Amino acid sequence: MAAGTAQKERLNRIIQNLEIKKAVSVSELSRELATSVVTIRKDLQRLEQEGKLKRVSGGAVLANSQEEGTDLGYSKEKPNRDLKLAVAKKAAELIQDGDSLIMTAGMTTHMTVRYAGDRAGLKIVTDSLITAEDLCRHAEWQVIILGGEICERDFFVHGRDAVRQVSRYMADKAIVTMDGVDVDAGLTTLRVEGVNTLKSILARARAKILVADITKIGIESCCHVGNITDVDILVTNRTEDAEKLKILKSIAEKGVEVICTDEVE
Repeated sequence: MAAGTAQKERLNRIIQNLEIKKAVSVSELSRELATSVVTIRKDLQRLEQEGKLKRVSGGAVLANSQEEGTDLGYSKEKPNRDLKLAVAKKAAELIQDGDSLIMTAGMTTHMTVRYAGDRAGLKIVTDSLITAEDLCRHAEWQVIILGGEICERDFFVHGRDAVRQVSRYMADKAIVTMDGVDVDAGLTTLRVEGVNTLKSILARARAKILVADITKIGIESCCHVGNITDVDILVTNRTEDAEKLKILKSIAEKGVEVICTDEVE
């Protein structure tokens, strides 16, 4: 098959995939089309120039797509997606022009800064490859990615090098997320590899902001990161669940400022 014909067929199949799925990743297209990642990126660039799609971190969405958080790893089907986006929008209100931020990997942390897109002069340090690739496109922001070993599952860096590099920075605000948030169990995560990096990030900011959707409240995950008092602010969803409300009240009594979304989830 001639090179031009092969490319035309690939481009057509990419658009067909997008029309069905609304969002696709580079790695997914590379597997399906048995083509290198480099070639797929060039194909996406061409289709974007033709106005047929919009490139996002690690993939693409249809040019007219209004989906939020459909970047690589943050698909429309991600559990509790709407809850996470609501928390992110609320937390974005805490970010001011000129802030220096140090943040962990995760959809909620990522989208928090995304929603602060109109802030000027942000300086961002992150352990997330997805976040770094996406946010570095903002012309007025400085983005720094930590070095270290890459966790292929969630696309974040970890290990001694990452922890050592965190110690070089002091940020205005840390933006972190956890898999479990509880008064007694404290802050817990499923990311065994990222525990030490999380601890280091919390220690290198003047204000520590925890973004966690309401399903994380009252949960204890496998790896302990710190105490609930290691954060200054918790941003979560408004709820009418009596047990969740009791836990949030106890957290507030520990001196943590609890900020809830405007609408009950």
